[in-house]
Amino acid sequence: MEEKISSSEAIKKWGLIYGLIALIVAILSIVFDMSSMGTTATIISSILNIGIAFAIYYLSTKEFRESNNDFLSFGQGFKIVFLVGLIGGAIRAFGTYLYIKFIDNSVLDKILEAQIEAQEKMGTTYDPDAVPGFMKFFQTAEFIGISSFLAAIFGALIIGLIAVSINKKTEDY
Repeated sequence: MEEKISSSEAIKKWGLIYGLIALIVAILSIVFDMSSMGTTATIISSILNIGIAFAIYYLSTKEFRESNNDFLSFGQGFKIVFLVGLIGGAIRAFGTYLYIKFIDNSVLDKILEAQIEAQEKMGTTYDPDAVPGFMKFFQTAEFIGISSFLAAIFGALIIGLIAVSINKKTEDY
């Protein structure tokens, strides 16, 4: 007979797995410069990230359900999925921030070059002095880390709830 696992054990295990896998995918996307390869590469990268997130959320709720007498309420599933996304997103965001800030500073330069090129295609010129101070924050490693974390939370809410809906199993009355 299987040993029962608590929700906190499932959350820690799957949060760590999700964070490490998502961090590896994020760093590989940066290293191979997927954003400059065009729309197709960006779509493939997005589908890969969504697929990984769904698989992690599905497997975490399934493992908890199977080890607890085939019972998983929607509330329990939501708690598991949200906290797995929170832990995984924090790991991915922190790792991405460290990579961009300390290992490969050229990422921010590539982003700025892409913005300048896009503005020139629209017929305007880039003037760094005309950029407001608060807009410069959007070109920092800190912003990329924060947005990565928020994207993971948002993904946990949407993708995770789909996985919970599939795995939910309550007592029949």
